[in-house]
Amino acid sequence: MMIENTINDFRRELLNLGYSKTAVNNYPKYAQNLLDYIKEIPQKITDTHIKNYHKYLQTKPNQKRKGVISPSHIYSQLLAIKLYFEYLERTKNIKRNPYNLRIKQTTKSERIVFTQEEIKLLYQNCQNIIEKTILHLCYGCGLRRTEVELLNLKDINFEQKLLFIRKGKGKKRRVIPLTEAIVNDFKDYFTETEIIRKEDQESFLININGSKMKGDNVYNLFKRILKRTQNIEHENYCLHSLRHSIATHLLENEMSIEMVRDFLGHTQLGTTQIYTRINFFKTKLHQ
Repeated sequence: MMIENTINDFRRELLNLGYSKTAVNNYPKYAQNLLDYIKEIPQKITDTHIKNYHKYLQTKPNQKRKGVISPSHIYSQLLAIKLYFEYLERTKNIKRNPYNLRIKQTTKSERIVFTQEEIKLLYQNCQNIIEKTILHLCYGCGLRRTEVELLNLKDINFEQKLLFIRKGKGKKRRVIPLTEAIVNDFKDYFTETEIIRKEDQESFLININGSKMKGDNVYNLFKRILKRTQNIEHENYCLHSLRHSIATHLLENEMSIEMVRDFLGHTQLGTTQIYTRINFFKTKLHQ
């Protein structure tokens, strides 16, 4: 095995899997930096080598500004190393992956996710069909708040069990399959609100006066559900936590990360990976 070849192959895999241009350019360099520091071929690198390299990164001076390199930059380098060794293991270039660090990325904007049991509790504490519909849209369909607000009646095909996002983030379109249970609840919601719906009102979600429901109203209804659900620290969660949660739960239930990316409407696979709270990269090698 030539190290240079595996680095180049690793770069091609990142490109094929839809990683951003920055990741494709930098991740192979980060893996190469480890090999240069350890001065060993990948087959001989152990978890001790990687831990020592981690300690080195924590004290490495930042060449662009005073002090050491930031924790987020260290995280990116370790993620690249982790993906590199997982690639080598999948392609049988090494017998065992030596990477076993448990490094969590922490940012000010990081959102925590609900467990699958907590999601069940939220559904159990819904008091009406509108609350249940909001959980379906934000969790079951993984919609962003603005996507929920912009959703129109024509965007849901009850017969084919499909929901269409016609103008998502970055004007990206996507199609979301609906379960039988969600379709039935959407039908119930439409039936119950039909009497108050204004004749020319195309929005799927409406207020009690028949007008379009705004994002703030959606958020307030979610907070009501959360507040009455015991055993959940409601201060720690926001509406967007539901979208993070469904992404994580789909991976826990063995959906491929590429399919989760398409479900969420992400352009880059790296965005989906940051979105979830699972410490593994589970993707089959593209031939």
